[in-house]
Amino acid sequence: MITCALLLALAVWLPRPGAALAAARPVVRTALALCIACSAAAQLDPAEGHRQGLAAYQRGDVVAAMRALRPAAEAGHAAAQALLGFIVEKSGELDEALKLYTRAAAQGEVEGHVGLAQMLLVGAGVAKDEKCALQHFSKAAELGHAGSIVWLAEAYRKGRYGLAASAPEAALWQQRAAALKGRP
Repeated sequence: MITCALLLALAVWLPRPGAALAAARPVVRTALALCIACSAAAQLDPAEGHRQGLAAYQRGDVVAAMRALRPAAEAGHAAAQALLGFIVEKSGELDEALKLYTRAAAQGEVEGHVGLAQMLLVGAGVAKDEKCALQHFSKAAELGHAGSIVWLAEAYRKGRYGLAASAPEAALWQQRAAALKGRP
């Protein structure tokens, strides 16, 4: 990277060189083009960007997490989209969070469904829509998300969010939640 910076500085300086350096201009520009190409190739693949972003987030470095997650999310990595959505939601960027959660959920990412469901449930950055929230929580529960399973069991128990109260259905979802607690 330092070499690339030096080449960039040299390329800026070379447009008005003396005759002796004029011949070097095409070589410097070619080298600079190679640096740009190498820099693009050196970017992390989306899965690695997500892994690094998650690790940075877990150690509390939100800035590094966002730096690693953003390219992965833009490349379509669903888990990176969901995690970046969570981070930007907590920072108050609800429009961006909604877009990221929606893209992740469209790919079947469980955390995308959960984030989207939570925003829809309370109307954060989007019109409140309990029916749509229920659909996303249900999808997340079907995918094995423990919190969504418990949420669905409670919704059936109390007959909330458009669901009829159903003790048997609530018990079924509660059993699924209990089964998840026993898994490593």
